[in-house]
Amino acid sequence: MQSPSSKKYITVNTPTKNHTMTEDEYSRWLCLLEGVEFVSKRVEQLKKRSSVTGAAEVDWVKPLAFQKYIEERYESMKSDLHELEKQEAEVNS
Repeated sequence: MQSPSSKKYITVNTPTKNHTMTEDEYSRWLCLLEGVEFVSKRVEQLKKRSSVTGAAEVDWVKPLAFQKYIEERYESMKSDLHELEKQEAEVNS
């Protein structure tokens, strides 16, 4: 279940451009990045295992259901972001 659209905006500064997005968009991007990182780690694990067992080089991974992952992780990611904000506010005060 999705929450109502966030009115809070977050700006991400990159070397080429500043990206402004809602908290909801930012949370979804973080979920996607987390999913990609998970796949990357899994590929490395499979490569290490294949080199130990003498199997052929691993050059594929079954596709993850990124949309499902994002939907399942989305609310907890927003909660994690709010918790980080609280911790930063406590440190800065």
